[in-house]
Amino acid sequence: MGGLTFRAVAPEDIDELAGIVAEAFVDYSAFAPSGWLPPPASEQVLVLQRWIAEPDFWGELASDGTPSAGHATFVPAARHSTRPALEPTLAHLGHLFVRPRYWGSGVATALLRRAAAAAGGAGFSEMRLFVAAGHARARHFYDREGFHGVGEPFDAGFGLPMLEYRRKLIV
Repeated sequence: MGGLTFRAVAPEDIDELAGIVAEAFVDYSAFAPSGWLPPPASEQVLVLQRWIAEPDFWGELASDGTPSAGHATFVPAARHSTRPALEPTLAHLGHLFVRPRYWGSGVATALLRRAAAAAGGAGFSEMRLFVAAGHARARHFYDREGFHGVGEPFDAGFGLPMLEYRRKLIV
């Protein structure tokens, strides 16, 4: 992970971030129901455009000098479009995506820790995220990072059962 830099997500990064998400969704075919199709990158572009316009949006991009290695974003959970939570101190980690070639390199851990620190610094006391129920690799990562499942699986609108995970933040 040597030489990794972080910078704030900017509007001109949206297409690249949507591409990283689309690249990650290719891996979902390993656990998704037969016939499942990932949402197109254009849907992620719309989500990211809406989020980045929010006054409390936070996002960082990790890079090693080539195309970005990954990114993380969060918004207040109350502003989540499909599952808002009326808890003013709850942040929603909307994205934590890392290009496959960086899996296991520590990039995801660094991005998550930076997001958690930024959320705590912004006054949030807890962070939640949604993870595909069948995504064992991601679930293991979040378990290791101190998140725990809350509630039953739900449909987030793109054909995969999702789980809500939460973690207290150090404020």
